[in-house]
Amino acid sequence: MRKFSLGLMAALCSGIALADHRDAVTDYAKVTRAEPIYEEVAYRQPRERCWEETVAYRERSHTAPILGAIIGGAIGNELGHGHSNKKVGAVVGAALGASIASDASRHHGGTSYHTEQHCTTVSDVHYRQEVVGYNVTYRYHGRLYHTRLPYDPGKHIKVRIDVMPAE
Repeated sequence: MRKFSLGLMAALCSGIALADHRDAVTDYAKVTRAEPIYEEVAYRQPRERCWEETVAYRERSHTAPILGAIIGGAIGNELGHGHSNKKVGAVVGAALGASIASDASRHHGGTSYHTEQHCTTVSDVHYRQEVVGYNVTYRYHGRLYHTRLPYDPGKHIKVRIDVMPAE
């Protein structure tokens, strides 16, 4: 009977040692310490930045060249009154008056100012500390073990029990 018991025990031990990890024997160990691991993480926060700008617009008068041509034509007509080239004087006076009026409206025309709002999106960079894992110390059968986990295990941690033959 004794041989049978030793054989059965050896078969069970070798079966457990060769078992797939899914079939492994598990137990729970007491967590004695779980320290969070922090990492500084940068993140961007978009915001809209706006400002006001004064913009000048030049307004050109459309009636000034016409008035200048009429006045110039009248002056040219008056200057050529006693001469045979009365019509030529009127045309030259009108062209000269229109040109002067056009230049005057361009240089002395109405300039208006408008305040315009301009906006753009900018990203502010902020930093914050985030927990990226835990350094865990646990006790199992009087011995201390250390591991790193991506989560806080709480008061107990599930451990896998491996059986190995003694040498």
